[in-house]
Amino acid sequence: MNLLAYIIACCCLLLLPSCRRDPYDVNLDDVTIELRYYDADSLLSSQNQRTYLDVRNQLKTLDNDVYGYLFGYCYRIPVQPDTAFLRGIGLIYNDPFVKALEQEITAKFAVSKAKHHANLFEACQRMKALLPAIEPPKNVIWANSAFTSSIFCSKKSMVVGLERYLGASSKSIQKLPSNQFYEWIKEGMEERYLVRDAVLGCLNTHALEETKESYAEEMMRWGKLLYIAQKLLPDESPSVIMRYSNKDYSWALASEWAVWKYLVDEQLLYDRSEETKQSLLHEGPFTRGLPQESPDRLGQFLGYRIVEQYVEQHKPSLENLLKVPYLTLLQAYEAPEKQ
Repeated sequence: MNLLAYIIACCCLLLLPSCRRDPYDVNLDDVTIELRYYDADSLLSSQNQRTYLDVRNQLKTLDNDVYGYLFGYCYRIPVQPDTAFLRGIGLIYNDPFVKALEQEITAKFAVSKAKHHANLFEACQRMKALLPAIEPPKNVIWANSAFTSSIFCSKKSMVVGLERYLGASSKSIQKLPSNQFYEWIKEGMEERYLVRDAVLGCLNTHALEETKESYAEEMMRWGKLLYIAQKLLPDESPSVIMRYSNKDYSWALASEWAVWKYLVDEQLLYDRSEETKQSLLHEGPFTRGLPQESPDRLGQFLGYRIVEQYVEQHKPSLENLLKVPYLTLLQAYEAPEKQ
């Protein structure tokens, strides 16, 4: 081997590891963030009036948006004067159903909170490294949202409604009125989705605003958010990122061609109606317009697959991915062969 060939071979060997390196991999040791955890639910369930007032005052100082969300929106109680606040919060936490609910929350999350702390911390580290224009949350607040919502995100904080992750077999979940909480809603209240929901909620609030344009544009927005959530949570399976069971995710993969054909044949890609978006992008027992054995939100799934295909080919930074026009993503997509 002559000298020039030897040098070229050595250079190729040196470059090979960097070529193979995942561009979205982050050395977490190099990323410093501040993330505080505040367990409002455990403190409020103590049924101590002094603690009630302390939690109210601490939340107001910590994040006024969370303060208004929890006491005003979720609990619908006055925060002033003290007597009215204490009466309202006391009625909630002394209710027999809420007492039993709190016992289940304590038992369910006594150990696993530490794991969720670690996973959320690492996701926020990756967010800071891969999406430097987006400020990671500074507070994670564990709460009982009175089944109002799973996740709430303000500019500074994310609030996790722990009661919505007790699992479908929970006694408290089974007691929820079936005319408001359908079986498919209860089946989705699984702990394995907690960190995924928190991260996606943060991205949905701060990374890309909801569009008012065509269905295709909103589908691609969801595809970007889900793909980025996958990169912030690299140890989670795609089925968890999609909030699907393994069976439903397999069904969606096998039906990708059929879903794409349905959108094209029905001329739905550029439809601007809210009905189309509701049918294909929002939660439900299945995706309306498709077979009843289909999982819900197949529009989100297809958006995720289109973005995944584009990224595999072009390797944009996550920050640049947010800026890729939806038409560019659609035009680059090649539907898989019919199965």
